[in-house]
Amino acid sequence: MTKTTHTCILFLSYGCLATFSHTSFAAEYAVYGKAEVQIASTDTGIMRYAEEGTQIEAPYSRIGIKGDHKLNEYLSAVFKYEVQVKGFEEDDTQEPFTARNTYLGLKGAFGEVVVGRNDTRFKYSEGKLDNFNETQADMAQVIAGQDRLGDTITYTSNYWHNTQFSFTYAPKDDNKDDKAGFAATLIYGDRNLNNTPYYLSLSHVDSLNNITASRIAGVYKFEQLQLGALYQHSESVDGSKSGNGYVLSASYTLDKWVPKVQFAKDDSTLRQASEATQWSTGLDYVFDKQTTAYLLYTDLNLEEQDDSSVALGLKYKF
Repeated sequence: MTKTTHTCILFLSYGCLATFSHTSFAAEYAVYGKAEVQIASTDTGIMRYAEEGTQIEAPYSRIGIKGDHKLNEYLSAVFKYEVQVKGFEEDDTQEPFTARNTYLGLKGAFGEVVVGRNDTRFKYSEGKLDNFNETQADMAQVIAGQDRLGDTITYTSNYWHNTQFSFTYAPKDDNKDDKAGFAATLIYGDRNLNNTPYYLSLSHVDSLNNITASRIAGVYKFEQLQLGALYQHSESVDGSKSGNGYVLSASYTLDKWVPKVQFAKDDSTLRQASEATQWSTGLDYVFDKQTTAYLLYTDLNLEEQDDSSVALGLKYKF
């Protein structure tokens, strides 16, 4: 008899809640998330992820649960359910949650296959390149292909000699481009820079969210210095738009201080209405692995209009 059954019998007269034991079901799971608050002042409000004027924001705050359940000696079920939490903000009290990565699948010696909403493997290929991820200075401001799509199948292999392959597939009937689409990525090195000081990826996306593109990205960490670079050629599925994009990033760790800078440029007009150039600089203060305070400034230049934003923020990961 399982521990859960004992618990239910013991409290039968009071009603049994769904109490599940890690031991009984051989499951491992974790509740995680990020709470973030930011005070930002934005000039004209034409850039994505920021509104004109001075705003209090909760950029990409989220909560989720993820885990795996061992089915037998060969297979485990894996899952993730994650939502963005916007309830910090007065305007979002009616709809405080939006969908993020949410999927269910299997993993084993073959790797992992999941079905649901997930970052495309093209987006996944950026690794730790973006110094301003999930802010108004995010490289997605100008670089296309940073997509999280529903109704997809994602395969990720296990690492073999520091090499990993991953693949996203969207069936025709579930793809907004009205044709089957895919993204494929080959990685060499540790994406999180924990096991190797380098990371290199080659990636291609075809007919996902109105983009067909190829990119090469790399990150190298030498002691306190971290450098990153990306080149991408993009075009719309109908061929009406095309161009090249670049990202260069650098950061340097000085005890708890991390100054950083980033440059991004793209002329495909897939993300902005014209050729776009963005310069960003910032300073992080890392209290510990979970808590970071930051100051950033970003400047977006378009052919007919410019925008800039300065922000002071605090984020806590749990």
